[in-house]
Amino acid sequence: MTTITQARQAVRSRIEGGNIIFNGDPVPLRWQNEDGGPLPDDPTPFVYVEFLNEGSSIVAYGGGRAGNTHRNRCRDEAYVFVPKGWGLYAAEAIAEQIAALLRSHRDERISCFDATVIPGGDGAMLTPPGLSSEVGNYFWAACETSLTFDQIG
Repeated sequence: MTTITQARQAVRSRIEGGNIIFNGDPVPLRWQNEDGGPLPDDPTPFVYVEFLNEGSSIVAYGGGRAGNTHRNRCRDEAYVFVPKGWGLYAAEAIAEQIAALLRSHRDERISCFDATVIPGGDGAMLTPPGLSSEVGNYFWAACETSLTFDQIG
């Protein structure tokens, strides 16, 4: 049985293991409700990741009470921020790396399905929940991944 924490960690391990880079430099990753410190004064690319559980439903009955399989539907949202003026290509190129890691990925904990790159816009119009720093000096794109994990109970 997979817990929400294990599912989130499976996604995190997959992204961290992917060595996200742009122009030969690693892109720092920031995680939901973790203090990544202030953004640098000179804007540089970074990724902010959130893991959202959208609820569960029973997908199999078995063994009476406490033997049913509950499938949790989740989304992983990776917001890619690049300095203004770098162009949409830069943000999309980083988001595509994350999408390639998660699209159709399956392991013993999670099953990822689609991973879609979403062109963004001016960072001033978007400050993801939990990100306390100002992102007005940035442009963004996102990678949204649909995934599931199962629990028995």
